[in-house]
Amino acid sequence: MDEALQIWGYKSIPGFYMLIDEGRWLTEVLEGWLFRMTDRVHDVTYIRLVSLFGWLACLPVWYMVIKRLVAKVSGYKYLPFFSCLYLITSLPFIVSVQWATCMQFFIADTAALLSGALVLQGIHFKANWWRFSARTALPALFLGVVSLFFYQGAFACFLLPFLLNFINPFKYKKDTVLLMGLAFYLFVYAVYFVLYKLSFSLLDIPPDPRNSLYIHPWEKLKFFLARPLERSFRFTLLTHEDSPISQVLYPLMLLGFSVLTFIRFGKAKWRNAVKYLAGVGGIFIMSYLPALLIQESFASNRTLMALDLFVFIVCLEMVLFFIKDRRLLQIAGVAMTLFFVVCARYNFQYVFLRPVQQETAVLKNYFKQHYHPGITTVHFIRPSEDFMAEKYRVNRSMDEFGVSSSCWDWVPESLTKQFIYEATGNREQAAGVQVKQWAGKAAYLSSGESLNNNTLLVDVPAILNQVKP
Repeated sequence: MDEALQIWGYKSIPGFYMLIDEGRWLTEVLEGWLFRMTDRVHDVTYIRLVSLFGWLACLPVWYMVIKRLVAKVSGYKYLPFFSCLYLITSLPFIVSVQWATCMQFFIADTAALLSGALVLQGIHFKANWWRFSARTALPALFLGVVSLFFYQGAFACFLLPFLLNFINPFKYKKDTVLLMGLAFYLFVYAVYFVLYKLSFSLLDIPPDPRNSLYIHPWEKLKFFLARPLERSFRFTLLTHEDSPISQVLYPLMLLGFSVLTFIRFGKAKWRNAVKYLAGVGGIFIMSYLPALLIQESFASNRTLMALDLFVFIVCLEMVLFFIKDRRLLQIAGVAMTLFFVVCARYNFQYVFLRPVQQETAVLKNYFKQHYHPGITTVHFIRPSEDFMAEKYRVNRSMDEFGVSSSCWDWVPESLTKQFIYEATGNREQAAGVQVKQWAGKAAYLSSGESLNNNTLLVDVPAILNQVKP
């Protein structure tokens, strides 16, 4: 959907921008450059490949950082592998590869991870004194600000080294280290916020209202517990937005994790159990901080990469603590690998790719067959948000999986003009076409609009219904 806006806008609309007003200046520069090199819808594939190969280059960095942090704990031998396996099969990762608008994630997430690793490495203790090296602080700050100017939610990956350090039973002064890490984490946000505000003044661009500060802690905490955290306990399994199964399993898993924590520390060390839960819970909340400080409350998969990974890691670490049988761990590991891979393939191939690929091909062909130079107006009837999920019998997940690209009100104009351009090769002719849109056939019929020789009706639900899933 956003790709349709970008592929037309960057090449056809003077002064077009899409991401600067959201504080993602570096992403605007990168994607503006890439989309200006695209000419047809098919070319978006190449931008997605940039993300794919970018992640292939960054994944060894993730593995080495995690492996180094848990190297001295024999029970964590397989934790780096399964953490990376979960990362590449998770819904946020799939979004970052399948959606060119999110192709910057491999840069933003990896920069944040390295920033956190540098800060953790720069913290040193001697007796009761601690010191923090400025030599690591400056590059960590730079990487953090870079991450935030690519995608604000990605900076939460900064906390991954501190999470691993906190749950590691053999680490020294880990409570203090966590607090120092959180302090630097907030400091980077503060520096970014100043630069974020300054960027709007320098570029003379108004900020997006949906990103305005919205300080309502209780309301946002309820949202976090009900939506983002609940979604993070699905472990790559794509269920319906209001899945009754997930609504039951989530509190049971959360309760089970809490009970196991108290069993793990024992009755004599119950305070340590409380401290553990408070620390882990605090990291979970802080990892979703940008979305909890703005007006919009939208728990999309693309905002959940860090939180999803954190929830998985603490659950996996708990399993590794209680299960010591090597054969049982091997069987569980194979089963988990198969489960994650099958889920990822299904989510990518059948829930995202097949519906979008068919929709794009059908609409492109429709314009090629029915458009002629005399057409000056297009009447565009959008499908409902649940149309694709019902047609292909898949579950919808936010605006990212099982949803038609053309169902959103900002898509029809750009999509129509792009397809007219591809059918005619004339960008000026495509730009001159007027596009009127309606959210469904009933709304169109009640509008009183009439068709003539200069009008093309694009009834997307009717066109798609002629094609077998």
